[in-house]
Amino acid sequence: MKRIHPLEIAMLVFALGFGATALRAMALDTGTVQAVQTSLAVEFKKLDADNSQTLTDAEVAKDQLFTKQNFAEADVDHNGTLDQAEYANYKSAAQSKVTGIAVADSIITTKAKAEILRTKGLKSLQISVETHKGEVILSGFVDSESAKAIAEEVVSKVNGVKSVKNSLEIRA
Repeated sequence: MKRIHPLEIAMLVFALGFGATALRAMALDTGTVQAVQTSLAVEFKKLDADNSQTLTDAEVAKDQLFTKQNFAEADVDHNGTLDQAEYANYKSAAQSKVTGIAVADSIITTKAKAEILRTKGLKSLQISVETHKGEVILSGFVDSESAKAIAEEVVSKVNGVKSVKNSLEIRA
C-alpha cells in the first residue's frame, strides 16, 4: 500500500477546500436574488421601447440571448409578447445554466487536481488544470512521455470530464 506524504495530504486538503469555497461563492443569498431581479427589471424597461409593459420579438432581439426560438420558449402564454415575468424567468434560468456550468467545471478541476496529486510519479505542483464546459486542459511540465500519458489518463477518468487537451511539456 502506498504511503501518502504529508505534503500530498496538504495539497489534497487545499484542492478540496478550493472547490468548497468556489461552491459557497456561487450560492445566492436573498440580497443577490433581489439585485438580479432589479437588474432584469431595468433591462426589461430598456428593451420596452413603446412602454407597453410587454416585449415583442423585435424589441427583445436587442438582447443577444433571445433568438426566435428562445423567444418562443420564453413566451409561456403564447401571445406573441413577453411580459416582465416571462422575460425574467427565461433570462434567469439561462443565467443559472451558465452558473451551473461554472460550478461543475470547478468541481471537475478540483477532482482532477486531487487525482494528479494521488498519482505516484506525477509532480502535481508542476501541472496546471483548467476546465471549461467539461473540457480539461492540462499544462505545465512532466519528466517523461509516460508521465504525460498517465496524467491524461488519470484526468480522463474523472466524472464529468468530456475531453482532455494535454498541453504538458516534457522537461528533461
